Amino acid sequence: MGLWLLPAPRKVGEVTFDVHTLLYAAAFVLLGFQAIAFAVFTKLFAISEGLIPADPTLDRLFRYITLEVGLLVGAILVILGLSTSVYAVGIWGAKHFGLLNYPHTMRVVIPAALFLILGVQTVFASFFLSVLGLRRR
Repeated sequence: MGLWLLPAPRKVGEVTFDVHTLLYAAAFVLLGFQAIAFAVFTKLFAISEGLIPADPTLDRLFRYITLEVGLLVGAILVILGLSTSVYAVGIWGAKHFGLLNYPHTMRVVIPAALFLILGVQTVFASFFLSVLGLRRR
């Protein structure tokens, strides 16, 4: 839904979807990310505490998803968010830091904020998964 709304408002029948819907879509992406991260954290903790048996699928997944990969993905998302934010400030600067066309500006600012938040959450999640993956002595 979010990508569909980036270029312009969309109309389905009598209903118009605009930046408000884009904002809710971004919020739900963040909530979904957090829900998935919480599920993975919980499962990994339960496995490390011996509450549930090891999951071979999770073991295979963690061969590819390492701290370094998580940090790289997080950094890319943060850089994307920062560069999109700089672009948004450039749009504002082109208007001599005056009044903006808010629907147009929000189509840039909402994805920028989303990328920044997802990037930081990915970095923190990577560190937390690494801590959970440490073996006790």
